[in-house]
Amino acid sequence: MKRRWIFAVAAAALTALACVTINITFPEAAIKDLSKQIEDEIAKQAKQKEAPPPAEKKEEPAPAKSPSAGPSAGLLDELLGVAYAADVPSPGVTNPAIRRIIDARAARAGELEKYKDMGAVGENNKGLLEVRALDAVADLRARAALQKLVREENADREELYKEIAVAQGVQLSELPKIRATYAATLRENAKPGQWIQLPDGAWKRK
Repeated sequence: MKRRWIFAVAAAALTALACVTINITFPEAAIKDLSKQIEDEIAKQAKQKEAPPPAEKKEEPAPAKSPSAGPSAGLLDELLGVAYAADVPSPGVTNPAIRRIIDARAARAGELEKYKDMGAVGENNKGLLEVRALDAVADLRARAALQKLVREENADREELYKEIAVAQGVQLSELPKIRATYAATLRENAKPGQWIQLPDGAWKRK
């Protein structure tokens, strides 16, 4: 009887261990893909904010349709709806918490890009911004504004990485891997001449 009890406990322990083994796989490819989508969305929004508002156009009356005319534009949109399905963002990008972070980062992206081009800040290998040369900014008020921007940006990024962990079912202990994976995307997106930190810790201008 005692031996059967020991076997039962051992079997339960092995089952639990097997479950744990299945759940510890790090979804690097999925997180990499999500990081690209998020950064693309931030760049898209930032570009829209910089673009001048479109000039107002006077609406002209629609031409009369002949009886032999083809399907209306609305019907064509419905018929071609499947073609646009590939452009729908992943659920991670439409997650409300991640969406808020995207909006906040897009609002300051243009200003930060100027400081990156100056060499004042760079992308480190933990997926965060790092001040590289504060003296590149001559005005003291501008320096304070830069440091404030960096703090706000990094706070949003830290929150973003936690939200990605939740969305991907990854334990928070894996945050360093998420940061490193995301940092690779940020290095890839950096423009020539901007500072980036390599995985081994070395800094260089791209």
